[in-house]
Amino acid sequence: MWFKNLCVYQLAEGFALEPEALEGRLAPFAFQPVAGSEPESRGWVAPIGRSGRQLVHASGGRMMVCLQTEQRLLPPAVIRETLDERVAEREGREGRHLGRKEKARMKEEVTLDLLPRAFTRSKRCHAYIDPQAGWIVVDTANWREAETLTEDLRAALGSLPVRPLQSETSPQQVLTEWLAHDRFPGDTEPGEEAVFEDPRSEGAEVRCKRQDLRSNEIRAHITAGKRVRRMSLTWDDRLACVLDADLSVKRLKFLDVVQDDADDREPESAEERFDADFAIMGLELARFLPRMLAWFGGPAS
Repeated sequence: MWFKNLCVYQLAEGFALEPEALEGRLAPFAFQPVAGSEPESRGWVAPIGRSGRQLVHASGGRMMVCLQTEQRLLPPAVIRETLDERVAEREGREGRHLGRKEKARMKEEVTLDLLPRAFTRSKRCHAYIDPQAGWIVVDTANWREAETLTEDLRAALGSLPVRPLQSETSPQQVLTEWLAHDRFPGDTEPGEEAVFEDPRSEGAEVRCKRQDLRSNEIRAHITAGKRVRRMSLTWDDRLACVLDADLSVKRLKFLDVVQDDADDREPESAEERFDADFAIMGLELARFLPRMLAWFGGPAS
């Protein structure tokens, strides 16, 4: 089970729950399919997939969990079309124009009527808790989705003091200096993608793909006053990613040397494969995340 994106939270306090105790806390909040009149349902499911039964998968001192969301798909155009038909029918029957409040009530009625017939869509969001390192790692590129998972985890546990990963020095400043002076850490190589933003003009940005980030053309953007918001890089020949100035990691890819370690093992079941991949991934990220923070002066105090 290889994460493709990372949003990392720092635990403000130690995490004392063992896997069995965490399982007990999550069980009352296990996923239930969305009811006919509900637009959405969320709950915890087995991280390993449909074949699993445990809501917590533990390996190497880390605990994997998975939040499933099921939503009913009801396009606004469908609601609007049905509402227009009902409004026209009622206005013709009563011989008057309906007011805004009446239409708003009818819209609610239309939505409730259509929901049970709407298709559903499910998505899963995995995360793991690393008590020793003191963080929660969420497999998403979206902080809003990560916040949904941590909020639901907090609801199950009663308390979960966390904050998004923060560094002592501005990542944007450091990334910009790397490119401006072509001075990268010895274990880091720039990729071929970057996003620059102009702090003097809101919304102004330049996106570069398949570009030599060490070129004079790229450096000219920095000379013109732009700053790096996002940049692709390779670390220690073990993983590649796009690093955002908010310390989220996107399009994470574990490279051949890591994948070869995983392929050397011969698990006998899907659960053993999941466990082996989780163990290797956890070890790699346990090395990478502290190194990433070190680039930016360490964790914020």
